[in-house]
Amino acid sequence: MGFETSTTRSIRVWEMGARNQAGHKNATSDPGASQLPPITVPTHLLTRYLRVRLGVSDGFLRWEVPRTLLGVVPAGVQHISVPVGDVESLRVHRVVRPFSLLVGAACIVVPLVLALWWAAVPLGIVGLWVVLVSLGPRLEVVTHRGEKRHTSVCFSHQIDAELYMAAVTDLAEQARERR
Repeated sequence: MGFETSTTRSIRVWEMGARNQAGHKNATSDPGASQLPPITVPTHLLTRYLRVRLGVSDGFLRWEVPRTLLGVVPAGVQHISVPVGDVESLRVHRVVRPFSLLVGAACIVVPLVLALWWAAVPLGIVGLWVVLVSLGPRLEVVTHRGEKRHTSVCFSHQIDAELYMAAVTDLAEQARERR
């Protein structure tokens, strides 16, 4: 059967349930038809303590996105809710976060240039960490009003996010058809 994660299993179970409901007369009026099991993915392999939680319930795409300083230091959680019917596009793409990249590079270069040898190793490690975290996939949702919401997703969990977004896209199309 191939490689399967818990996310692909739960989405497959959800799709099977949706297919079974399609045979019922009131499947379109069923509030459970616009739900997906929640998924939790880390933002990066080096920051596994920072996790994004996605879920669809009651016709809303709900996110719990960690707020961070330079993608490394946690600074709270942002809760985002977007009606599934308002979702225009969902995608996962690779980005470079230029500010974090510059700060990380500065942490590596500045101690070497200023001959601060005692600070070169710890700042070099922190700088390398920030540089690596500044590279990676980003999950982006665009609504019909043009609002963009995004969050970082771990390289190794990118396929999970893409599968989840495909299921959310199907739900968004169904919600638009019901209108």
